[in-house]
Amino acid sequence: MTNYQGVCFFDLDGTLLNNQSQISLDNKRVLEQLEKNNYLSVIASGRAPFEIEKIMQETSINSYISLNGQYVVIDGKVASAHSIDRDLVRDVLTVGLSLGAPVSCYTPNTYVINFENQAAKKLYQLDNAPFPKIDPTFSQHETTYMLYLFTERLEDDLVLRERFGNQLTFYRDSPYSLAIVNQHRSKKRGILEVIEKLGLSDSEQTFAFGDGNNDLSMFEVVKHKIAMGNATAEVKAAADFVTFDNETNGIYHALKEFNVI
Repeated sequence: MTNYQGVCFFDLDGTLLNNQSQISLDNKRVLEQLEKNNYLSVIASGRAPFEIEKIMQETSINSYISLNGQYVVIDGKVASAHSIDRDLVRDVLTVGLSLGAPVSCYTPNTYVINFENQAAKKLYQLDNAPFPKIDPTFSQHETTYMLYLFTERLEDDLVLRERFGNQLTFYRDSPYSLAIVNQHRSKKRGILEVIEKLGLSDSEQTFAFGDGNNDLSMFEVVKHKIAMGNATAEVKAAADFVTFDNETNGIYHALKEFNVI
């Protein structure tokens, strides 16, 4: 494995991606400069591997933490994969059905939803992503790595947390959705796996960029915590540097400030 000078972890939506869910030409140049300077760029996202790989195909990035830490790839090789117990998936879908809230099941290669509602439609429109195929039986015969429950009612979050809080971890990552992974899994756990494998646990050159509350755990395990200008108030409060937003070269500005590029 390459001996890297350092590593930069980037959230996708609202961070590395613009508001059209694309990587701008300026950010592509930033990634190229990081590679020249021997820094590894790693995506840290709630998105699935197939989504990340499609977005990254115009870059040299081949390392990512996906599905909120459930599936980790380093230099093109799977480093860890954490599926959710099939009986537990069934129970979450049952509770979701009682709430009138559909659930998407995510694998490394696809995502499928059991039924649709307005919250689900709004989320996939927000992410500029295709609406998933509807298949209520998918989880019975496929391995699931992350669940997404769609509701705009915050009281539904409490129902899930009270029922499954000792088995699962929950991230309210949009007004429309609740991401669900195994207990103690997070972007933080994925980052720890990456920096340990790279031998950078004691390095001063570890950076994390984020804008949403599911990015907060990243800040706990890197030396430099950078919030985008469009980040939530919680993310900005936890950061040690607030840069410009994702539409005005925020990543370039921060890396220039830290003399990385």
